[in-house]
Amino acid sequence: MFLAAEALLLRGGDDVTVGDQRGGTVVVVRGDPKDVHRLASMAYPLAVFRRRRLPLRSWGCCKGQRARQCPAARTHGRHSATFRVRDRRISMFRVVSRSVLRRLVVLSAMVALPVAAFAQEATITGTISDSTGGILPGVSITAVHEASGNTFEAVTNERGTFRMAVRAGVYQINARLPGFGAVMRRELEILVGQQATVNLQMSPAALQESVTVTEEAPLISTTTSSIGGNVDPRQTQELPVNGRDWLSLSTLAPGMRANATDLGPTTGERNGNREFQLNMDGQEVSVAQGGNRGQPRFSRDAIAEFQFLASRFDATQGRSTGLQVNAITRSGSNVASGSFSGYFRDDAFNAKDFIAGKVLPYSNQQMSATYGGPILRDRLHFFANYEFEREPGTLTFNTPYPKFNVALTGTKRTNMSGLRLDYQLSSRTRVMVRGNDFTYHNPYELQSTQVGSHPAAVENFKRRSDEIFASMTHVVSNRMVNEVKAGFNSHLYQSSNYTYRPDHPQAANGIVYGHPRITFRGFAVGGNVRTPQNNSANVYQLRDDLTISFDKGGRHDMKLGAEDLYAINAAFSCRYCMGNIDAQNGPVPANIEALLPVWNDVSTWNLAALSPITRRYNFGNGNFRNAMPEYNYAGWMQDDWAITSKLTLNLGLRYDAALNVWANHYGLEPIVQADRPNDLNNFQPRLGFAYTLTPSTVIRGGYGRYYGDLITGLAGQMAGITRSAVVEVQNDGRPDFALNPFNGPWPTQAQLEARFCSTARTATCVRRDTGQDFLAPPAEFTRMPYSHQASLGMQRQLSPTVGIEADYVFVGGRDERTTQGTQLNNINLSYDPVTGVNYPFTDISKRPFQDFGALAMNVMGGRSNSHSLQTAFTKRLSHRWQASGTYTLSWLYDSSAPAVSGTHVVPFPVAPDLGGEYSLGTTDQRNRGTFNGIWEVGRGLQLSGLYFYGSGQRFGNSYGGDLRQCGQGCDRLRPDGTIVPRNSFIGGSIHRVDLRLQQRIRVNGKVSLAGILEAYNLFNHENYGTYEVRESNAAYGLPIPSTSLVYQPRMMQLGFRATF
Repeated sequence: MFLAAEALLLRGGDDVTVGDQRGGTVVVVRGDPKDVHRLASMAYPLAVFRRRRLPLRSWGCCKGQRARQCPAARTHGRHSATFRVRDRRISMFRVVSRSVLRRLVVLSAMVALPVAAFAQEATITGTISDSTGGILPGVSITAVHEASGNTFEAVTNERGTFRMAVRAGVYQINARLPGFGAVMRRELEILVGQQATVNLQMSPAALQESVTVTEEAPLISTTTSSIGGNVDPRQTQELPVNGRDWLSLSTLAPGMRANATDLGPTTGERNGNREFQLNMDGQEVSVAQGGNRGQPRFSRDAIAEFQFLASRFDATQGRSTGLQVNAITRSGSNVASGSFSGYFRDDAFNAKDFIAGKVLPYSNQQMSATYGGPILRDRLHFFANYEFEREPGTLTFNTPYPKFNVALTGTKRTNMSGLRLDYQLSSRTRVMVRGNDFTYHNPYELQSTQVGSHPAAVENFKRRSDEIFASMTHVVSNRMVNEVKAGFNSHLYQSSNYTYRPDHPQAANGIVYGHPRITFRGFAVGGNVRTPQNNSANVYQLRDDLTISFDKGGRHDMKLGAEDLYAINAAFSCRYCMGNIDAQNGPVPANIEALLPVWNDVSTWNLAALSPITRRYNFGNGNFRNAMPEYNYAGWMQDDWAITSKLTLNLGLRYDAALNVWANHYGLEPIVQADRPNDLNNFQPRLGFAYTLTPSTVIRGGYGRYYGDLITGLAGQMAGITRSAVVEVQNDGRPDFALNPFNGPWPTQAQLEARFCSTARTATCVRRDTGQDFLAPPAEFTRMPYSHQASLGMQRQLSPTVGIEADYVFVGGRDERTTQGTQLNNINLSYDPVTGVNYPFTDISKRPFQDFGALAMNVMGGRSNSHSLQTAFTKRLSHRWQASGTYTLSWLYDSSAPAVSGTHVVPFPVAPDLGGEYSLGTTDQRNRGTFNGIWEVGRGLQLSGLYFYGSGQRFGNSYGGDLRQCGQGCDRLRPDGTIVPRNSFIGGSIHRVDLRLQQRIRVNGKVSLAGILEAYNLFNHENYGTYEVRESNAAYGLPIPSTSLVYQPRMMQLGFRATF
């Protein structure tokens, strides 16, 4: 909890002072010491608490007044409380509005409720009839969750139908009505997100006393039209997964486009447009901080199963233009049980690295433990887990310069833990409370944007996430169910450089690591221009879902709900404090290796020798800290209307409002004004249908609009631009310019601002710059990205255990964030209306803002269109084996950003590489197929495996130099005047076979031991995920080393699992 100091403001008018001192943060609060102590103890149990008497004048009392004569002193008392907190992150948060604090109090109250419950993970519906087909109202339906003993009850209405919100799992269903024989349906498996239809027939008691049915749940859905699939509990636990990241199994779901899931269940953040949402037990846990820093991790042994919705999810879910992943964690049962397992990989079992041509040093050890069981049988259960991973490994480089191709060996460490409690207070009220923690440290992290760079780009990277979640489900009546959810999740990441620099511009503030970033033609001494950095996001969630069932012109299952997410995003980002050299005024020096002899010691670099090819230098100084609130509100109405027994309409309307996602209160005159409006016109109609053509065939389809979210880093960049000073210094011809751009000491923020050309236009003035940070868009571009999604397809159940499906799916992205070049754009350009080409950026008189340098801006004017045929088949477990497979034929088109001059779109056509070009997009891949299966051979032996095929993705390629003299963002013009075709580089095909062999041995009645052998990329196919795509680089077209486990040579893993 990083906001405890602000929570103390709830006393109403009392004063809070936060100050940093050695050893931690000191918070001084004036107010009633009892109240202050109580609140402080809740938020900071380890805080050191003191109190002291304050003079009356400190409360604003007049001179000579006694305590009883001063209203403030009478109300609050004459004391202050001081407590010391050793977490310095509190100092990032200085001011919070009272409305925010009220949310925190409500959230705290919700978490503290004695009834906080598990979610409506699935639904069972059905119709009860007699032997003649007549409907039977008043039938008592009882569903018993076999693992936990939890019971769920319903009564059929006048139409003979019932509906129950239940947990995922295996059920026994009982139907009873006086005068009729009881009917029992056993071993009914319900998956997360599934709406299972269970129709039962009852006979008079005189003819039959009871009937037991063992028919399984249908493989087709007759009431929903969403596109996606489930990864069931057996697949989640028993399929081979290199690295044991359960989210990797999402690549097996129909509609999945990505080849790897290192950055999330899609291909990452396409230009900052977040295309997915990750939900755990109904809690949104997606990281929106940006920077391709990945998602929170949960132990594979803590995940029960998950649902992957590729498109057209209903109105109860949002904030994603693409897909949703809905996972549920494991819970305890009536049988106390646990597991202890270990998994080991080593380079002794690895094949040669495809690029290095030798086996690289590598080892990995993972240990996992779980335990769960009953506290009160059939009522209260718990489940706990812990997992540790240690991975010594080697990061290699494949640049055209051998001396830069060093091997960096370090040890990654990961810790994951969790605890879940489930409590059924009654058949109508149920409870779930869950907490999780995840930490990760990689000593040599290379961001995806830095592949192919000099080794100085690596970072020492740490990441952490924590989640607390509670939910209450209450069955109000046979027709109404209400569910309340409250949660908190926190994400933190830190990064720093290894390049020692004793004369770093921020050395006085303790920063002595960080090299100047250098951009050559086709090569870079790269790195994040904001490192060192320390970013955090703390999200508070409150949500209510009300489901009402009624009959009018058919059966209606209506879901009404609302949600409030409040986030505080705080950051320390040392924007350009290390400097940035634009050395594109000529080719890369032939002696580049001699100029930079020691990769991680800047004091050995001969930077002055780069002066002849240096065009300009960027440098920043100022206040590198910021903290911004973000507010997300949503409301929805979803009606699943069964007009007839064959036709169901899925009608929905959702509204989302995201406030301050562009740092709307910050401005940079005269370019972007402060207090810009929010985009509030985000209504999303959704329409779908499911038509039962035959008892085994369903036709489905529909349309919907889906608004997405933006990564919070974009707002942070806007705030950072206004709170610090980044300038562009043109090369003045001095032989040491690249080493000493200011011809003297590094200037402070005040000194830089005094030299702004906007302050005083002189011969030595400097121009303010944004570099690789992006300005927020002006009002006309302040729009949230959204997509149109449409589909038409069918499902067919071929047998009780086999089903197939095929759908045409269209996704049209609109108002997407885009750039002109592969990564950047520059709005401080003017264009020749005759040629459609920009005037050289060096011609300052042609710049729209002559007092500024290069200006990157978020332009929400992009569009994309995806067309795909998605097919899948499922053979569920029977006769000791199960299997499933998918095939997708797809096309993805998108456009680059329109050319913008100043803050307006250029009104005439420009050269194709300067904006607005529409073509096949990055990550486009024509064919993609998967297959997986599990076979229980017998005598405890199990064989499982999967196959993945991708025909090859497109990459954004370029020439790798700014020959148009745009300043930044124009990188496709070749020296011969031709233009590199957009996204024309296609990577190689991917074939991967993973295999798992497991032998179980029962030691006694309760204890068993399993030995596990897994092989990944069994046939050692050369799979690559990244390539050098700059034509001016000598290694153009060659693969680049990737840390993703998806693209590794053959690896093997040995493991064991003991269950008890």
